Amino acid sequence: MMKRNFIVGLTSLFIMSGNVNAQVDTASTRVNPFLESWEGNPYRIPPFSRITEDDYIPALQEGIRRQDEAIRAIVENRDEATFENTILAMENSSEILDKVGGVLFNVVEAHATPRLHEIVNEAAQMLSAQSDKVYMNPFLFRRVKRIKEQKPALNPVQQKLLDDVYREFVLGGAELDKEAQDELMQINVKLSELENTFGQNVLKATAQYELWVEDASRLEGLPEDALRRAAEKAAQKGKTGWLFGLDNPTVMPFLQYVKDAALRKEILDGYTGRCQAGSEYDNTPIVQQIVALRLRKANLLGYPDYASYALQTRMAQTPQAVYDLLDPIWTAALERAKQELAEMKQYRKKTEKYKGEFLPSDWRYYAEKVRASKYALDENALKEYLSVDSVRNGIFYLCKRLYNIDFEQIYDVEFPTPNTTAYVCKDADGTVLGVIYMDMEARPGYKSGGAWNTNYVEQDYDSAGRRLTPVTSIVCNFTPPFPGQPMLLTMDEAETFFHEFGHALHTLFAEVSYKGMHDVPRDFVELPSQIMEHWAFHPDMLKAYAHHYATGEPMPQDMVDRIGKVQTYGQGFATTELLAAALLDMDYHTLKAIAAEDTSAGGALDPAVFESTFAQKRALIPEILPRYRTNYFGHTMEGGYSAGYYCYTWAEVLDCDAFEAFEQSGNVLNREIGEAFRQNILKNGGMYPAMDMFMKFRGHKPDAKALLRSRGLDGK
Repeated sequence: MMKRNFIVGLTSLFIMSGNVNAQVDTASTRVNPFLESWEGNPYRIPPFSRITEDDYIPALQEGIRRQDEAIRAIVENRDEATFENTILAMENSSEILDKVGGVLFNVVEAHATPRLHEIVNEAAQMLSAQSDKVYMNPFLFRRVKRIKEQKPALNPVQQKLLDDVYREFVLGGAELDKEAQDELMQINVKLSELENTFGQNVLKATAQYELWVEDASRLEGLPEDALRRAAEKAAQKGKTGWLFGLDNPTVMPFLQYVKDAALRKEILDGYTGRCQAGSEYDNTPIVQQIVALRLRKANLLGYPDYASYALQTRMAQTPQAVYDLLDPIWTAALERAKQELAEMKQYRKKTEKYKGEFLPSDWRYYAEKVRASKYALDENALKEYLSVDSVRNGIFYLCKRLYNIDFEQIYDVEFPTPNTTAYVCKDADGTVLGVIYMDMEARPGYKSGGAWNTNYVEQDYDSAGRRLTPVTSIVCNFTPPFPGQPMLLTMDEAETFFHEFGHALHTLFAEVSYKGMHDVPRDFVELPSQIMEHWAFHPDMLKAYAHHYATGEPMPQDMVDRIGKVQTYGQGFATTELLAAALLDMDYHTLKAIAAEDTSAGGALDPAVFESTFAQKRALIPEILPRYRTNYFGHTMEGGYSAGYYCYTWAEVLDCDAFEAFEQSGNVLNREIGEAFRQNILKNGGMYPAMDMFMKFRGHKPDAKALLRSRGLDGK
């Protein structure tokens, strides 16, 4: 997943404080680090060790004051509006805001404290209010509109930036009357608050849950390392036995290996019950307000539903285009999932003489049993060849083969979060491309769930045309290693590492002319990440990097062969649960009306009822749950992927088609094709239309059947 520098949930300006001098601490001569130049820092790395929690809000206040001055200068300029004195001047007005957002929102996601949660809520509203103030400024919009009407002689990149900025004004409410603008600003204030609260509730509910087990026999099947880790968690609480939480590195192995069906059900119920109606951190009323406010926002801006509004900046453009893509894949995936279910039931009947109800908590357990019986692939044995160091070295090897770049670990630099490493990336000629941080360990209660890539500092150019290097970061939630042992990854975790590194390459290779051109359509941004997954377990790659953590021996050939055979196993389930979440997201955001009150559904919009209705409409079998239930579906309810969870599948069509270019060449490590991918996709950011970039690389429009072929859902 790709996260931008900071969360912008357009809000109002009533919370703005006045003109505050944040440059110098009144108690000393200490200068706020955000108000200093970072250009002299090694690799442009922010001075993390000198930044305190007390620096963020004053720096934002000063950044807002300076941007206000810059915008005032633009609108009061009596010269004819031009690309340089308006569009570029706008770009350059947000330097301090970019710096603060680039640190604050990234740190709070990776290592939050209670105080940071308070700060980030205030900061998000301040930034959103400032965005409203800029994009609803009628005098500024008049200048932008005047430039667009003049049709000046601009190069394609400049023209796209102008078009994007103009569209941003329109989508931000610049063409609304004053009364509608005031309502929109109030909506944006509330959405910013609600989205932040939603995410904090999920984090708190996840940290709160505890499953205690005192009888070792009930944990039969759980790998030794997971048992040991659970025992250590219990010991930290001063108790004996085993303690389990809801972080992914705990839940997924538990569901996959624990024989006790009741325990599996208990932990899955805990996982899916987070923030549900009646719980301490109930997100139901928040979801109701978010969905309703987004619909009202879309209506104010002239769109029939929120998805139609949100898709204006994406490749899909319309909700119908999304459904047209997802529907046939859903049909194929669900049919395969039913076949997988029948196979697991038959296995259970044969091995356990059991014919009872098959629950969602049974799926991963019996899928693992069937996989082991069919392919004799022991994932615990496999992990011994997938240490985090081996996988990282494999990624570095791939980057060297495809792009002729190198990575060197650096130590004497600032670090943003605990247990983080840093690497400098260099091009073939030794030129520094940027720095990448890797923060891999789970920190329940401090770090958000999942995995993502984000940037602390974006690539830029100085006034002399010199490329300024970016600072990017990969954040994961892998299981921490035991003392004296390396971190060993599951297949899913190794694939996640490859995925997030693809996002990082998108940043490290960037040669983007203007700040505003870093933004890439949400349904295109996953292409650079998802294409990397194709190499993770390719035989040529496994031979290069998969070595036993203790002996250094390469992965045995028979294990490599079994991995190749198992690649499309379970894709019915995997695709169905993913698409169920994507379609659920789209259904929420294509609502064109929401009842003011519906007591039968428990309120204006009852997420549990909505999910049940969705499942019936889609004929989703009860043994499969959507990857996320509504009340902890952060991708969509926190705003980053609202009406956008489909993007992973849309981009998978692109990445599967793109990877076929390597396969068709007869060499998946073909440097010539790798260089073409770098030049046509990775270095360009959003400087050109996404479809144009893809077609320039591939020579044709993306073939949706490439996804079915890759996942083995094409019936062959």
